[in-house]
Amino acid sequence: MTAPRPFRLSAGFAALVAGSALLLGGCDADGLAPYPQTYAQRHPIVLSEGAERLDLPVGAGARGLTERQKVDIRAFAANWRQNGRGPIGIVTPAGGPSANSARYAAPEIRHTLAAAGVPATAIIVSRYRSEEAGIAPVKLGFVKLKAQVPHPCGEWPEDLGGADFIGATQNREYWNFGCASQQNLAAQVADPEDLARPRAESPVYAARRQTVIEKYREGQDTAVQVQDAAKISSVGSGN
Repeated sequence: MTAPRPFRLSAGFAALVAGSALLLGGCDADGLAPYPQTYAQRHPIVLSEGAERLDLPVGAGARGLTERQKVDIRAFAANWRQNGRGPIGIVTPAGGPSANSARYAAPEIRHTLAAAGVPATAIIVSRYRSEEAGIAPVKLGFVKLKAQVPHPCGEWPEDLGGADFIGATQNREYWNFGCASQQNLAAQVADPEDLARPRAESPVYAARRQTVIEKYREGQDTAVQVQDAAKISSVGSGN
């Protein structure tokens, strides 16, 4: 009786096994692509702290602020009251042709901010050395909460023309799908904290609730009665 010969893989069969291993290694247990399959997972909206700035070029020889600059400061203060997280910083140039003008403008900036609802304790004044050849602006800034997608849109890691054969056969979403919508939503939301949690409910209107309860007890209609005096037939008739 002859001893059994050891089992040997042919070159073609070994290549087939290696290729299958690589293919399965790029997919998860369900046979899906390695990246997440929903746009909210691929392009999540995250909250982070960012800087809000306002540059005011006062110019050499100026003795205060222009009306345009006062309007900009008031809008800047309104933004701080709604989204600010920390004090407002006023940074004036320490040298150059704008230094004297900035020295006159700084008190007026503080006065305009105070008139717009910013307390004096929330304002910090400092100086910076300017190396600019032109007008060195007075810089205002504060930290605010921002919502954004943590990576840029327009990335195409796979060729939609045929390289992504697994995704094409399974009709899966491509990587960039939904990125622009998420970025636009993050930019348009009024309060970024609304994306983290819902707002607390406001108290009920006790007077209206009592009226509804009394009507319900009497068997009346509890809906709000809207009276519309306009008639379609009288529109444009001159009566």
